[in-house]
Amino acid sequence: MNKTTTTLAAAALLSLAGSAMAQSSVTVFGVIDLAARSVDNGASQYQLAGSGLNSSRLGFRGTEDLGGGLKANFWIEGAINADDGNATGQTWQRRSTIGLQGGFGEVRFGRQKNPTGLTWEQLDVFGDTGMAASGRLHQLFSVPTGGAYSSFSRSSNSISYDSPTGTGFFGTAFVAAGEGAVGNKYIGGRVGYRAGDLLAVFSYGETQVTPSIDAKLITFGATYDLKAVKLFGMYSTTDVGAADQKNLLIGASVPLGATTLRASFHKADGGGSISNREAKQFSLGAQYDLSRRTALYTTYSKIDNSNTALTVATGSTLRSGDGSSGYEFGIRHSF
Repeated sequence: MNKTTTTLAAAALLSLAGSAMAQSSVTVFGVIDLAARSVDNGASQYQLAGSGLNSSRLGFRGTEDLGGGLKANFWIEGAINADDGNATGQTWQRRSTIGLQGGFGEVRFGRQKNPTGLTWEQLDVFGDTGMAASGRLHQLFSVPTGGAYSSFSRSSNSISYDSPTGTGFFGTAFVAAGEGAVGNKYIGGRVGYRAGDLLAVFSYGETQVTPSIDAKLITFGATYDLKAVKLFGMYSTTDVGAADQKNLLIGASVPLGATTLRASFHKADGGGSISNREAKQFSLGAQYDLSRRTALYTTYSKIDNSNTALTVATGSTLRSGDGSSGYEFGIRHSF
């Protein structure tokens, strides 16, 4: 083989390698979020806590172009306790999926956020995260361990289908196998409409609580961006046996240059066997973007309880009917 032939062969190999690399990609990503926090649950406690603005996490995701518009995707993502660095025995409990994507939409298998959790998160101006998270009021009544709330946000052993992304109508179908464990079985879906500054969505989720009782959750609402202010609204009902709960959540965010102001009000009312229980949460927050990835933030949240003991964050033990409040100052960096 002469020098010219060798050069041409090497160039061909490099071209093939470059083509293969262009068709596949793997991304390492994550969030580190920590805040100095004060929680008053009848007695004050000071904390260094994580996930005030966004949940701290570490993840890997990738895609391979299979040709003809078909792609294979994977995504693994786990939580990090940034305050003490605890990631020993790291698991991928936030998400662990593999799937196929094309013009038909996307099919995924594994552990992932279900229609219940995704809809609730999108309709909460605080993203159902931190001291202002609205999801904590969803636990107005108790259910058996491993019951409805083990699948409130995420489900294991799931298969999902998402319609093609873009503007217009969209939908998701979702099912998770119980595999013999009460509380893991989930079936649900959602439909919505996305166009310009409007997002409107409706979701339904059903989780097995006991062998004879299911928790049924209906959630619907919308967001609309008026540029000067973005509005959020959500209404949700949950039925578990003889008990039921209604949730009303409204919120708004106001962009002011590099600063974003947020506010929300959430009211949870019990019905049926828990008709005497009620909770109200009011939250304020501000975020200042130092860059596209790094932000400073502060949040204040207060919960008024009636025959409940819901708290803005873990801390001292709260007596039923007492209020809970807290504030924090933090920094978040995403990569």
